[in-house]
Amino acid sequence: MLHGEQISLRPMEREDIERLWEFAQDLDLGLLTGANARPASKVTIEHIYDEHWSGKDPNAIRWAIESHDMVIGGVELAPIDWRSRSAELAVWIGDKVSRQRGFGSDAMRLALNYAFKLLGLNRISYHIPVPNQAALQAYTKIGFKEEGRLRKAIFRDGQYHDLIVLGILAEDWEDDMPFRTGIV
Repeated sequence: MLHGEQISLRPMEREDIERLWEFAQDLDLGLLTGANARPASKVTIEHIYDEHWSGKDPNAIRWAIESHDMVIGGVELAPIDWRSRSAELAVWIGDKVSRQRGFGSDAMRLALNYAFKLLGLNRISYHIPVPNQAALQAYTKIGFKEEGRLRKAIFRDGQYHDLIVLGILAEDWEDDMPFRTGIV
């Protein structure tokens, strides 16, 4: 388990499926993340858990974001390219009342510390749909640089949107938050 200032990251568990299903009903979350913007069934969420979140993939690390013993979102480093020492990062806050409170930024710092300091990765990238200005601000504040734009790459809310490609290198990562990990 990784502990931040406001949240903790822990492996996703089968018992989290109900909470993940609740998040999957939020169409706004799909629009913010660029994911499928339609509700998913519990069977679909169980399948996603079994295939992606259960820890079986050696090229991915995925965590639940917890605040006060409640799952509020998720983080993933996937796919990890071990040869190039790079990965894509995704952070999402599914719990609406937990958005815009710094939990996502705290989770990003933990994930980046883990990726750069423990895994020895060199590069992390992230794709942000243009409508999600809050995420763009959070990622650039932490040190990500805009590297490009995929024009009209996703169709959401009745229109096409660009995806902004962001990246951060290990040599650019200057975070004063100490890397902390512990078992609770």
